[in-house]
Amino acid sequence: MERLLKKAVEHADSAEAYFIESEEIPVSFEANRLKRLETKKTTGSALRVIKQGRLGLAASTAMDDVARDHLVRKAVESSKIGEVAAFDFPDLSGEHSSPPQAATESHPMQCAQRVPKIYDPSVTDIGAEELVSAGKDMISVITGYDPEIRCDAELTRAVEEVTIANSNGGGGSYRKSILFGSLAATAIDGNDILTVYRGIGSCRNDLDYQSLAEEIVEVLKLARTIVPADTGQMPVLFTPRGIIPLLLALREGFNGKTVFQGASPMAGKIGIKAFDSRLSIYDDASLDYAVRSAPIDEEGVPTQRTPLIEEGIVKHFYYDLQTAGLVGTQSTGNGFRTTRSGDAFEGPPTPITTNVVILPGDAELADMISGMDRGIIVDQTIGAGQGNILSGEFSINVHLGFKVEKGKITGRIKNTMVAGNALEALNNMTAMSKKTEWVYGQYSSPWILFSSLGVATQGK
Repeated sequence: MERLLKKAVEHADSAEAYFIESEEIPVSFEANRLKRLETKKTTGSALRVIKQGRLGLAASTAMDDVARDHLVRKAVESSKIGEVAAFDFPDLSGEHSSPPQAATESHPMQCAQRVPKIYDPSVTDIGAEELVSAGKDMISVITGYDPEIRCDAELTRAVEEVTIANSNGGGGSYRKSILFGSLAATAIDGNDILTVYRGIGSCRNDLDYQSLAEEIVEVLKLARTIVPADTGQMPVLFTPRGIIPLLLALREGFNGKTVFQGASPMAGKIGIKAFDSRLSIYDDASLDYAVRSAPIDEEGVPTQRTPLIEEGIVKHFYYDLQTAGLVGTQSTGNGFRTTRSGDAFEGPPTPITTNVVILPGDAELADMISGMDRGIIVDQTIGAGQGNILSGEFSINVHLGFKVEKGKITGRIKNTMVAGNALEALNNMTAMSKKTEWVYGQYSSPWILFSSLGVATQGK
């Protein structure tokens, strides 16, 4: 990496080298049978340069002298048409792209960093046979309840090492382990097709696959009774999985790039109460063993716990180096690499959330349900729905939902849609549960009840 940087600065003003080495064992089941088992190893490097004020980027999976020279040449060439750099790479002290400033609402200072635990050596010892066994055990729990149910499962063990260095002396490295498991159980009864899915993830060897399958069985039992849904304005209770489409508006609205482009409805609202006072949301990469945790982002900037909303007040947005430089603030350590095709390291850093945490409320979940006279529970949706994400407008198809009458769940509803405005709804919540749940190991949310959203059923 030092040789790559040395070569790069011979042809550019400054440079950053990113290196990743990973080993992944993905195991998948389809229709109760093992479909795929493999070991994937990836070694890749990416080089960013700043030359004459413009950014250049190139990536490669080879690291010999010829490949190194090619990488430098391509990065320098791409800088000719690259965007204007609004930052310089962080130095050894970890300072961000902007000069130090006093902390304000729009220019938060970096919080004292907490280095998260993200590596469990026992995860490295997990082999394909153990993952296959765990998958079979999950499926056996489902088929033990009903042998006609078809299950698809995904289990993955991954270990990665990331190193970032730049010509200003900044950067860092870390090793990370990841375990992930998901299960989808499909029950078919005539024209009725129901799929119940769950997913869990961790950086530690602590996943309870058995409980995941048992939870799905309980949901399948509850879903056997089908009842007609009502149409009109009514209370809607979202589970931590069901709330995802509503949170898309927040994720986009708090993205520093969207704010800079003037497309975010949150622009200009720092310090303003825009949501229910019970709502507090954090982007937090400092959590031990959470899937999206890391000590630094993929630009070498220390990660942190960034408050997005506190007690309904808009606090901060999340940034990478480039977007922060354009706005005139500091990166929040949310610069991660992504690309639409190929390996993620081949793409440029962009603002991306890490672990999203919605703080719990003060209501018991059972009381939230018993207090509903007539309404529905939304647990799974199909896609992200239709509407304008940035404005908060949504119209989502309910894949798995239940009807509540007189405080009791009476059965599963079908062919139902829920519509409303996420930003308005999150400013007028009825209750939030004390209980929270991690979804896919990437975000934590309570159950959230809204007093009045539009519900429509097919043909009504």
